[in-house]
Amino acid sequence: MIFVFDTYERGGVYLPNLVTDTTIGFRSEQWWNLAITPPYSYEFRFLRYLWQHRIKYRVENVRDINEPCVYPVNLNYFDPKIDYISLVSEPAKALAQQGLCTIWFYYSEGDNIHWHIDRCLREQLDQHRIPYDQFKFTIANPSAEGEFYSYFPDDELYYKYLHAGGGYITKQNLSVRNKKFTCLNRVDKPFRRLFAATLVERGVTDQAYFSYTDRKYQVEYETRDSDVSQWDTWDHTVLEQFAPPYRCDELADYEHNSHKLIDERFFQDAYFNVIVETHINNLFLTEKTFKPILNLQPFVIVGAPRSLRLLRELGYKTFGDYIDESYDLEDNAEQRLKLCLNAVEQIAHMSHAEHQEMQRDMAEILLYNQQHFLSDKSAKLLNLLDKISQ
Repeated sequence: MIFVFDTYERGGVYLPNLVTDTTIGFRSEQWWNLAITPPYSYEFRFLRYLWQHRIKYRVENVRDINEPCVYPVNLNYFDPKIDYISLVSEPAKALAQQGLCTIWFYYSEGDNIHWHIDRCLREQLDQHRIPYDQFKFTIANPSAEGEFYSYFPDDELYYKYLHAGGGYITKQNLSVRNKKFTCLNRVDKPFRRLFAATLVERGVTDQAYFSYTDRKYQVEYETRDSDVSQWDTWDHTVLEQFAPPYRCDELADYEHNSHKLIDERFFQDAYFNVIVETHINNLFLTEKTFKPILNLQPFVIVGAPRSLRLLRELGYKTFGDYIDESYDLEDNAEQRLKLCLNAVEQIAHMSHAEHQEMQRDMAEILLYNQQHFLSDKSAKLLNLLDKISQ
């Protein structure tokens, strides 16, 4: 496959497509800030996955090509106020109108396309006369399959890419651990706040590596999560006593957000990981889920319904033989979080001896999950490329 960029010079680096400031240096502060700066076009890291798996591709300047090619745009955030197709270079649009170039938006987030993405894209494609069959949109939300949409679990591949050289847990700890579970929360969200505040109020965080740093988003993501203020089966007075930040390390915020860092305590010295995912209603598995998988730790996912089912579809195994995973099938977010809370309390109230026995029983599953995570993903990558080339 031939990937084309507006600024590519043979043998050199290139700016992400849609970015026009050619003074930005590779991996400079401005480079890293592209992810949070309109139009939120960032390095097309999919090429790193292809390189890692030895899948051949070519890179050319869009002005030098006159054969079928792909113009990739790696979006870190989809802003409905931006006319993205207007920012596609004129040579790329001309090639698309001739049927030679596929404009490929690669979005590693898990938005629901029906909030605004689908409407905006169709309006923009029509306005700029780009044929629908010359456009593709890949997103980390499995509900978006169909027409020019495709699903791809980018965070799985990205986390694998970052840790291909090692540095992760390779031997399960079968000894007594100091904590029953790990529950790390960086960015503040209403559902996270209520869940975390309830854990604190019930005293179970004393048995956990627990954090809630209360960080606010630099970009205002739309989640359309449930309005937790209307949840009448929860005790909202717990929020009055909730006083973040709560910390369990001395790391700076940028280090908390680094997917390369692994604090062994959180995996080796706690029996379970309570993953509080990015969305409560919108199915999206992030690096938060793949961290315990890589590091030989069982988990509970406080997130969207059928998160565990999606993991199983991706080839992983979960822990329904050991803890109650019925929360995964509950569509009502308010009730689902209560079931997650019950699962966490079940973990917190188990004795160390019970946890040790469970860890021994789980050993085969934990190792299987790690090996599956680290396994070759060439077929998955080639399958996506096949969808893009259709």
